[in-house]
Amino acid sequence: MVDQADQSTIMTAISQGWFEEGKHHYPLLAQFEDTDAGGIVYHANYISYAERGRTAMLRALDVEMNDLVIADQGIVITSLSIDYKKPSFMGDRLMVTTIPVHLGASKLKLKQLVTGIDGELRASLDVTGAFISQNRPIRVPEMVREKLNTQMMNGNQNLGE
Repeated sequence: MVDQADQSTIMTAISQGWFEEGKHHYPLLAQFEDTDAGGIVYHANYISYAERGRTAMLRALDVEMNDLVIADQGIVITSLSIDYKKPSFMGDRLMVTTIPVHLGASKLKLKQLVTGIDGELRASLDVTGAFISQNRPIRVPEMVREKLNTQMMNGNQNLGE
């Protein structure tokens, strides 16, 4: 039987991951639905995994996507590139590590790594997201900027402006 404190820790890891030295870590399991007929994770699912990692990172910073939507703000991906290194298979325990690289006036650049729990790199993504309102670029909301900068200082990363 898992006690209440352990349940809370497990649910937090599942819903928002955690920060360590300025990097955000989000665990997931490659499910049957993620794979092709051979049991190999379909290449497009790495984009979904990265999206889950980014959303979990914001949630860990106490920034909810729903709150941004209610405030008529959002983040759109303007650039994404993937370098596939090694396949993942149904049942593999994976980790999405998100590393903020640069925080500009309206854009956030991230490096995302999908690894096995053994640390073996499966895919590397370079992602740029722009903050928008009414389909137009806006400055990164100050609340988001402050929280990202605070967390990144823990990892000694200088995100710049």
